[in-house]
Amino acid sequence: MATDLRDAIRSMIDEKNYTHDMVLETIREFVKAAYKRRYGTDQNVEISFSDDDELTVCARKTVVDEDHYFNEVTEIPLDEAQELSEDVELGDEMLIPLDLSTFDRGSVQSAKQRAQQSFKEVQNNRTYKEFKAKEGEIILCYVNSELPNGDFRLNVGGGVEGILPRKNQSPREVYEPGVEVKCYLEKVENADSGSRDSRFAGQKGKKQKKDVRIILSRTSPKLVEKLLAIQVPEIYDREVEIVKIVRQPGVRTKVAVRANSRDIDPVGAAVGLKGNRIQAVITELEGEKIDVIPWDENPINFIASSLTPAHVEKVYLVDMNTKRAIAIVNQKDVGLAIGPKGSNVNLANNMCDWMIEVMTQEQFDALDLTQESRERAEAIFANGAPEEEPADGGQERVLTPQELGISENETLLSDLSISPELVRKLNFHDIYTAEEYFSLTPEELEEIGLTQEEKDSINACIDVEEETEEEFICPNCGATVKYGTTVCPSCGAEFEFEE
Repeated sequence: MATDLRDAIRSMIDEKNYTHDMVLETIREFVKAAYKRRYGTDQNVEISFSDDDELTVCARKTVVDEDHYFNEVTEIPLDEAQELSEDVELGDEMLIPLDLSTFDRGSVQSAKQRAQQSFKEVQNNRTYKEFKAKEGEIILCYVNSELPNGDFRLNVGGGVEGILPRKNQSPREVYEPGVEVKCYLEKVENADSGSRDSRFAGQKGKKQKKDVRIILSRTSPKLVEKLLAIQVPEIYDREVEIVKIVRQPGVRTKVAVRANSRDIDPVGAAVGLKGNRIQAVITELEGEKIDVIPWDENPINFIASSLTPAHVEKVYLVDMNTKRAIAIVNQKDVGLAIGPKGSNVNLANNMCDWMIEVMTQEQFDALDLTQESRERAEAIFANGAPEEEPADGGQERVLTPQELGISENETLLSDLSISPELVRKLNFHDIYTAEEYFSLTPEELEEIGLTQEEKDSINACIDVEEETEEEFICPNCGATVKYGTTVCPSCGAEFEFEE
């Protein structure tokens, strides 16, 4: 038993990457457990290790007179003690070496199993803490093997394996054993020893014991974001911000960027001199195409940019409510704008949150649009392009509350004492009433991009209205009375309020 344990200690230190002290302490605790199962107590057991990890187990016993010898576990008669040491006296304590082979098999086996489980739990806890801290980062891995379901096991360091699920594998890439690959650490799940293996469903007592599960990805848009942060110092230093990334793994990725300083060209910074920065990321993704475009709150400009590499001549916002737009391109650019199997236009749809149809000017002219909708589309495009005059002389058609679906009880933003520019800004985001504005979440307000001054101007209007509603005029004496008062303080008239 002692030799087996010594070999196990060395194996766990060398192969499992456990610390020496952790292994010894765990064995010490579970030998005590075996001793307690054998003798009923562990208060008098002494466990030690030599320099070469030889295990010694002793029982600490008190020397007693033969007439008062009652407990063979914690006591030893004087005559037996003197056979071991001539100088021993009554009341002395002696360490009596124990042969582990005298332990019953059940006690030893139970201690070994509990020790192994303890090692596993300690290792799982350490692995979970180490890799949970790396969640959301890129880690360097090495391909180990492929599983029958198409997933891959990857060495993530320290003898720990992660999983690259089939759904997280780029269709452009081939994963050979031993190959180095950078992965995005998507998720770390803690060990779970309580879930049953579906193969043993219905069989009592057979549970699947799991290790910490480290989920890796080569398809996440976050992988591109992290790779760009490595290659582009301005992104790493937050001088250039990645506003949005959309990706069709293995085909194309689109990245919208903006600068936090007017002195920086965000697209130029991300692409690099002669494209060296973006090319490094493309190489890492095995040739997946990457389009870097400038972020623009104007949907016309943003839609046109999002269809890169095609050149867009015009964009018509056909329906603001359903967010339907038409992009006009030359015949030679139709294929580029749509992309293989619609990949380019689909990514543009996701980037802009608009349903974009790609057409030539001839196709657009042949559309069976009503004159009113055609004029509105033309006017919207004209308003978005400063170099052209609005088709109707600069006058936009104002939609009625009925057309906007606004009830009579709602307060139009245009009725508040705020600037027309602020009203138009909110209308652009389909916010037409005070009720709609105050139902927005902080995140939605952040997306709109209102300044604190603009927020305060809206709040001030509402505050005034609320203050006005809190007072009324006494019909008897004309005094100003606070709403909710039942007796006029000036004339004593009584009031009743309807619910």
